[in-house]
Amino acid sequence: MRHAIIILGSPNDRHGNLLPIAVSRADAALAEFKKINQCKLLCTGGFGEHFNRTTRPHGKYLQEYLMSKGVSSSSFLEIALSAFTIEDATLSKPILEQHSITHCTLVTSDFHMARAKLIFQQVMPNFNFDTVMAKTNIDDQAYQRLVNHEKTAIKRDLAYFKAGNT
Repeated sequence: MRHAIIILGSPNDRHGNLLPIAVSRADAALAEFKKINQCKLLCTGGFGEHFNRTTRPHGKYLQEYLMSKGVSSSSFLEIALSAFTIEDATLSKPILEQHSITHCTLVTSDFHMARAKLIFQQVMPNFNFDTVMAKTNIDDQAYQRLVNHEKTAIKRDLAYFKAGNT
């Protein structure tokens, strides 16, 4: 069985430095990567006003961070140049298929996992998924804002899939 860990992107600053949520996701993926023998890493994140305004894709910053922690460049698949969660899934799917990968570990933040899992299962129903939730260490008020955003986004995404989109 071919296995990949998919790391969902999160904001970086205007210099390309990963912000705390992105670091927590990368660290959670690294811990999982060390447990699994013979797997690949797929980093997501291209460009977007809300998460990366630099001239390099966010996924590249994730790769560089992980390489600074000892991961070999040969461990990475292509970057899914996505701007939001549905694109994370739709752009990851052909990369995974190209490498005959059908088992994935999805890594994202605790507040984001329910929606990410829903989307990936809709877009890739024939794939097997495990999940790893990265702990989000922010104040309670900011965390609640993220949770509330996710509740609204899940309703929007369910309507998108119910309309026959994948």
